[in-house]
Amino acid sequence: MLQWTIFGIEALATSIYIFSLTESPLLVTSLLAARMAPMIILGSIAGALAERLPGIILLSLGYLTLAVVFFVLGTIYLLGTIELWHIFLGAFFTGTGLTLDNTVRRKAIGELAEGETLGTAMSLDISTLMLAMLLGPLVGGVIFEYAELSGAYFCIGVIFLIALAVVRKTVLPTKDKHHEKTNLLGDIIEGIKYARSNRVVTAILVITIVMNIFVLALFGLVPVVGIDILHLKPSINGVLLAASGTGGLIGAILISIYGRYSQYKRYYLWGSILLSVCILLFAFSTNFYTSLALLIVGGFGLAGFGTMQVALLLVETPAHLRARILGLLTVCIGMGPVGVLHIGYMAEKFGMVVGLVTVGLEGALLLLATAVIWPELRKA
Repeated sequence: MLQWTIFGIEALATSIYIFSLTESPLLVTSLLAARMAPMIILGSIAGALAERLPGIILLSLGYLTLAVVFFVLGTIYLLGTIELWHIFLGAFFTGTGLTLDNTVRRKAIGELAEGETLGTAMSLDISTLMLAMLLGPLVGGVIFEYAELSGAYFCIGVIFLIALAVVRKTVLPTKDKHHEKTNLLGDIIEGIKYARSNRVVTAILVITIVMNIFVLALFGLVPVVGIDILHLKPSINGVLLAASGTGGLIGAILISIYGRYSQYKRYYLWGSILLSVCILLFAFSTNFYTSLALLIVGGFGLAGFGTMQVALLLVETPAHLRARILGLLTVCIGMGPVGVLHIGYMAEKFGMVVGLVTVGLEGALLLLATAVIWPELRKA
């Protein structure tokens, strides 16, 4: 929850700051690309390393480094010497933290929960993520409005220190059983071969790519829509961005209570499609309350997609390959920069609404195509 709260604070504060400074949707979406770049660059490597080194050490070093980075960025802003490349560097380091989260921490969940309890565990994990998506933008909007960008950066630094304290108290069941590998490249290739051999794993990774390029990329422009079309102040803009987290939190809790093991693949597929349709309709809205409602409903789809994305991979993958498959998942998530640059260009070239509608329609059609190509996802 702390990790993703940081993401929400940094994403909203820097997006508003960049757009108010440049009025460029492309630069705003480029920030999201900078956050996701570490995933595609480091994802597979982090997955392989997670099988060699204790996860607590990896997370601890990561959180300590990130805390220092954001304290430095906050100080630079206070000194009045902040530049665009500093902000993009901060976004890159946020993405590095998410890379560790997707590979190391979620691998630990797979070690702690097995079989039918795995879906419930992942639902609870996504519930905390959605709660963070609710809290992050709200906190980020208020902090930015009253303490500007430096306040957001200092707040992020403090939260990373809290995360460091928490993770140092955590004991994983396999902390002394990590594998000693000698061929890092061989480990990565073995994971890729397994992903290609399992149709369900392949479908999950393909949908992840489609979602991150054509659907989730649109969230990068939600703060811009709030400013440019709905004319919201930062704190209310935070409410808009938190809406999907609200729906996602409720949806993830419902899945954890009532979700059936046999329906996991359907939750994943139809959740993805529901989110894509809602974000497409959001592009047409010029009313704050309609936009809010669409993002809340879309959050239910986000819960199905986010909960089952990792749970299905852990169910379908042998224990000794899980970290590598999660590394591949992180790489697929890291394909997002292609989408955010695409939507940023479309919005800047043809206008906000046309850009959002075009990319949203592309995503919805591609998801329907995956439902046809991989009928396994439609079956119990």
